[in-house]
Amino acid sequence: MSSAELRERAEALFAQARELSTKEFESTMNFLAEKLPRMGKTKKDAVVHLLMMMRAAEAEETLAEVFTKSGSQLRVAKKSPLDLDSIGARPRVGATYKLPSGEIWTRKQKKGPTKRSFAEHARTSTWVSMEA
Repeated sequence: MSSAELRERAEALFAQARELSTKEFESTMNFLAEKLPRMGKTKKDAVVHLLMMMRAAEAEETLAEVFTKSGSQLRVAKKSPLDLDSIGARPRVGATYKLPSGEIWTRKQKKGPTKRSFAEHARTSTWVSMEA
């Protein structure tokens, strides 16, 4: 056989494999569509379960692809502030805080960085208890 014939044969086998794979996938999806109502589940439950089985990065990529194909834009969840204490409070502006090590820091403005060592200690404590 020549290389052109081998290439054509390989392409035909790949196409056949893709078609078979698609048929198997459709068959599985039809089976699930029949079984989900009997199990008391919805298609949404099945999709959520599949996404939970994925790694975080893989799930994000999948969701981004779905939103892109649907024409929607992916909404990025707001990050929670890193300077919240154990009860969810933020440091007060103008307050001076002290670590057990003796280090002192004053919050000068509402926006702006919180000193990392203070934010880390506040997660297991409260800002009120750290006031100097």
